[in-house]
Amino acid sequence: MLAAVAGVLIGGIAGGGWYLLSLRSEGKQPVSAATSPPPSSPSHSPSPTLSRSPFPTPTPTPSTPTPAPTPTTGLTLVQDPAGFTLPVPDGWQRRADGTSVFYDSPDGTSLIQVFVMGTGTPLAQASATDSSLAGNPTRFPGYQRIRLEQTAGGAAELEYAYTPPGKPTRHVIDHILTAPDGQTYALLVAGPTETWPTTLQRIQQSLVTSWCLSTHC
Repeated sequence: MLAAVAGVLIGGIAGGGWYLLSLRSEGKQPVSAATSPPPSSPSHSPSPTLSRSPFPTPTPTPSTPTPAPTPTTGLTLVQDPAGFTLPVPDGWQRRADGTSVFYDSPDGTSLIQVFVMGTGTPLAQASATDSSLAGNPTRFPGYQRIRLEQTAGGAAELEYAYTPPGKPTRHVIDHILTAPDGQTYALLVAGPTETWPTTLQRIQQSLVTSWCLSTHC
């Protein structure tokens, strides 16, 4: 049930950086993981216009987890051109790659990724992702599943780590949910292990509790 899809994940800068791998099951449903950042050379294509507003305290709904206290310092609520709204750390830069939207940290070691996975259930998508990554030791050496579970509102989360040769261990949380449009979306946060559970954990919690389709916020 698995096949390859696009993406870029965390990694060091050496040897071409890191890229994020998205894998597909049943031919058309991507599952994601993280490895290398985008090339450092600047892009000449025009940057999309982002509409930013002060980051609000998220309001829980029946279809989303009850939010933990969300930090407001250093985060801005962004209305992304792809049609959704999400909190983005100040200074992180947007880029698009295929069907994925990324926000990269200034040092290129951490990222947020959002993409549509299809119409499969979140738990099934998370399980397929886990199997795909575990079966790809070349790109995800030392892959270790930390947690795979269904969460509030029918969403699911896959938390995992892997250690690229000569690089720090990478820690990833992939939150998968079904949006009001019926599509399954992946909200992924990845970065070096040492940036968890403080900085990236707070970003991930804010993303889960505040992300929404722009037409349903």
